[in-house]
Amino acid sequence: MDRLVGADEGARSADRAEEAGRADGLARDVTAVKIGDCLLGYKAVQRRMRGGRWNHFRGRMREIEKLIRHRHGEIVPEADDALIYVEVIASLAFVEFRQAFVEVVLGWAARWLPWAGKGAIEEIIYERTKVRYAPLTADALGHSLHLSYAERSALDIRTIGAFDVPKTKRANLQKGKRRRRDRSRKEEQRRAAGALSRADYLGNSLSTTRPWEAFGISRRTWERRGKPMPEPKIILDAAAVPLAA
Repeated sequence: MDRLVGADEGARSADRAEEAGRADGLARDVTAVKIGDCLLGYKAVQRRMRGGRWNHFRGRMREIEKLIRHRHGEIVPEADDALIYVEVIASLAFVEFRQAFVEVVLGWAARWLPWAGKGAIEEIIYERTKVRYAPLTADALGHSLHLSYAERSALDIRTIGAFDVPKTKRANLQKGKRRRRDRSRKEEQRRAAGALSRADYLGNSLSTTRPWEAFGISRRTWERRGKPMPEPKIILDAAAVPLAA
């Protein structure tokens, strides 16, 4: 049975609902529990948020996890540069949750770097709180994670930049891909509508077939005569013709 709370506690729960919902994509409402006109108390109900804005922390965290799985599997192996993932997550979480980011970072590190000592994680957390952090740019994340453009494209990562291709060049490359996709789609639509491809069109064009030459006249004369077409030549295969005995 759901726990009922008093009116004062219910009001405080409502104030905390929006903040808690940002972390897990859920919204918590407080609803009154009544029998007739008698108010028994309040209880918290949970609903899935709809139409909320894109959350960069969750989106980037999921893409970092995708990168980890691609590079290492389900757990980041113990190495000198392994804690860079924790540093990046801590920087993103600090901007998103402010002082409440500690539990987020500890929980994330326990999942992906279970071998890392709590002291090492807390040291990274302490470093994040000593300076004033602004949201990291996509290119800054790409440099921190040493993410190449080839790796970024293969994994379909969109919120993190690449250390070897700057943002402007990535935009131009993306524009070129979009143009090629549009041309390919329009070409398929034309083929479905019965239009000839350029190669087929040129192969059957008058400039290629030159039917006036079969009559030994010029093109202008051929056009004045109504553009007659020569009879197709019938070529018999000598092997197909039976020989007389």
